[in-house]
Amino acid sequence: MWTSIECAGHPRDMGLAQGGACAVSIRSACDMAGLPLRRSRLPSLRGLTSGSIRGAGSGREFQRHFAHQAERLEGLARAANLPTDSVLALHLRLRAGGQEGGLLSRRASLRAHGGERSTPEKRTILERTLPKATPDETGWMLRESRPEVGFRSVEIGLPWLVPGVAGLNEAGLAVMAGPILWGNPGHGGFPTSALLVQECLQRFEDLGGAIDWCSKRPVEGEQSIVLADASGAVATVISTGRDRRIQEGEGELYLEGGEPPEKVAEQAGCDGMIAADGDGDAGRVILDPHSRTLRLEADEATIEVCVG
Repeated sequence: MWTSIECAGHPRDMGLAQGGACAVSIRSACDMAGLPLRRSRLPSLRGLTSGSIRGAGSGREFQRHFAHQAERLEGLARAANLPTDSVLALHLRLRAGGQEGGLLSRRASLRAHGGERSTPEKRTILERTLPKATPDETGWMLRESRPEVGFRSVEIGLPWLVPGVAGLNEAGLAVMAGPILWGNPGHGGFPTSALLVQECLQRFEDLGGAIDWCSKRPVEGEQSIVLADASGAVATVISTGRDRRIQEGEGELYLEGGEPPEKVAEQAGCDGMIAADGDGDAGRVILDPHSRTLRLEADEATIEVCVG
């Protein structure tokens, strides 16, 4: 059963809406990660000025360079009645990939291909498979974002996650993030490259501006992000540590594996071939920038959302 939520207004308002709608799932994710669940009733600025999470390293960089998403995260934590640092820690751990990344590091396929040309314009469609959550994990959700400033969008994501994994905005820009591969397990340095998805959806209407933004933002990780716009242009931003390169092209197939087969087998406690092959997908998401449509195929049902 998919969760569907709406978030509107200023960044903190959108975080409050998501945190209120998904509080149980968010608290479960923090509990599974062994993070503190008790929120202090006494206001304090200590977390903003010192400490290993928000006061220094990638926590500080998160706030400096992704202010809207940092405010959204604050609202999400407040509505879920959790310490902000616990929810932030979930986001910072993503850079490590593997077991730390959970669903976001599971094997998935990304595909960019030409769609049916009902009009003279060039057309590109993006597709991504969505791995199925284990009984202990929080599953995928469908979210509509209507920011006070910026473009409206619909996204596929996780209840505790501020950025989407795949999404489409009202201008026709589509963005999909591949699995987060093995990276830096520590908290020092820059935040995860996954944050680029939501930044592009809120800020840009075409590929040119989004690619420039992705090339310059201070992030790190081992991940590929595929983008396409209503003109049919498509490109991939490939992050390796703090370095990024742009691969332009249409009609190419991007396949990515997350955790190495032996690690998947070890965590699943079964034959590695079954787990490594991504058996049991929750479905797939299809983005059509030309018609501004997100199509979700899951649980023997199809959901279509038009952004406009």
